[in-house]
Amino acid sequence: SIGHAAKDNPNFTWWVVNRLAFLVGSTNLASFAVYFLQGRMGLERELAAKPASQLLLIVGVFILFLALPSGWLADKFGRKPLVAISGFVAAAGTLVLILAPNMTVIYAGGVLVGAGTGLFYAANWALGTDLVPKEEAGRYLGISNLAGAGAGAVGAYIGGPIADSFTLHLPGQPGIGYVVLFAIYGFLFLFSVLALTKIQINPVKSASIIE
Repeated sequence: SIGHAAKDNPNFTWWVVNRLAFLVGSTNLASFAVYFLQGRMGLERELAAKPASQLLLIVGVFILFLALPSGWLADKFGRKPLVAISGFVAAAGTLVLILAPNMTVIYAGGVLVGAGTGLFYAANWALGTDLVPKEEAGRYLGISNLAGAGAGAVGAYIGGPIADSFTLHLPGQPGIGYVVLFAIYGFLFLFSVLALTKIQINPVKSASIIE
């Protein structure tokens, strides 16, 4: 979409990769929460609806709590460190969800996922504004919305068949497909941190923005 300009600004490309990887994980953890609880905790059909809604509420509350101060934290401690922390925190939360023996621990995992996602939103967007050419900021940031809009489609359209395939081939382990799927999303949180290491920030430019 930006043609040859992509070669001149690889930092922007890696930022979009970072954003896509993280949002695929965070968006689709919510999308498959009901199915995950059905398989992981053995909850039957509608019995999974209430704990799933409570889990999503917890995640949403902590996204709100951490999104508000994350912009200030990004200015104070740097965009990249905060985005990296958000990836590690969300990955840790996903690991807790996968290994949790009961709903209480699953809710604790939801706290970590929500906190990581809340930190990510403002810090990642602030990082993006540092990387795009100021004279074409609207064009570049508009293109970056492909990561946000595409995250749900990528995670759901690919994730669903992956979960079904594992469940079909391992019938003796109910819900294994969604456990594997959540593990993939957790890996994507870590991959988002790896993509972040490819982004190089101009120290002079960053300093002038902060000033």
